[in-house]
Amino acid sequence: MKTLTGNTRLAFLFFFASHIPATICIDLQALFPGLYPKVLTDLLTWYIEFFNDDLMRAPHDTWFRAIVSGELLFQLPFFVIAVHALLHSEKYSGKGWFRSMCTVYGSHTSTTLLPILVCHCANKNATFVEKCMVTSIYLPYLIFPLWLTYISVVSDDIFGYKTVKRHSD
Repeated sequence: MKTLTGNTRLAFLFFFASHIPATICIDLQALFPGLYPKVLTDLLTWYIEFFNDDLMRAPHDTWFRAIVSGELLFQLPFFVIAVHALLHSEKYSGKGWFRSMCTVYGSHTSTTLLPILVCHCANKNATFVEKCMVTSIYLPYLIFPLWLTYISVVSDDIFGYKTVKRHSD
């Protein structure tokens, strides 16, 4: 659990790979509301109504659009790089720039999730069950980044390599 190996690597691979379509198809609708096909806007509408997720309901607050902009500009490219790195860890140094990116991504994302989770918990229009459901949807997006930050801080090499020479950073 202190390196991106075995089941931990697979968990992060699934997390990042699944986050790519979720970001593109759902989250970015907050920034580009008129650009999506009806099937995706209907999916978002269903999600908003079923789970009573007020943050995803237009119009969006400026602070929320700023967080989604960060997701587009920083997190989405990182997801693609992370999937590639986890699939081909032998090509990456777990000590250099990728490790640093993991620290930055994990720190950034976990801090953006705090106000999001607080807003969900403070939603006066949501029932206790709806708050629990929305929180359970968002919680992995806090847990995985915190976990990745931990791994990148405590591990000399996030891929668990000890003496094998890696490609240069």
